[in-house]
Amino acid sequence: KLQKQTEQQTTEIGQLNTQVDQQKAHLERQAAELGQQKIQFEQLTTKVRQLNTQVDQQKAQFEQQKTESKQQKIQLDQQKTQLEQPKAQLQQQQIQIGDIQSENQTQKNEAASIRNQFTIIQEEINKLKSTALWL
Repeated sequence: KLQKQTEQQTTEIGQLNTQVDQQKAHLERQAAELGQQKIQFEQLTTKVRQLNTQVDQQKAQFEQQKTESKQQKIQLDQQKTQLEQPKAQLQQQQIQIGDIQSENQTQKNEAASIRNQFTIIQEEINKLKSTALWL
């Protein structure tokens, strides 16, 4: 009877040892999986940091391009203003030329009128001379 109990206890101990070994193996597998997950997490964390760095660099480049674009717009506006100044001067000169041409035409008309009046006066003088010669 004692021997049977001992054998039964030995069997139970063996079963318990097997269960302990299985649980130990299971825990070791979980520990290994956790280790792999930790490595993957660290790799992902590194990748996220790299991506954040790239995003920051791209933001900086964008801001730089934005600044350069604003500067180019200012330069273009200045060039446009510089081009508009001669255009305005040319328009002013064309107005002045028009005024001068108008004044010139008026003077020509006045000169023609004076010549015409002079011719009429000369004809009158000649008539008076002819009349005086007859007298």
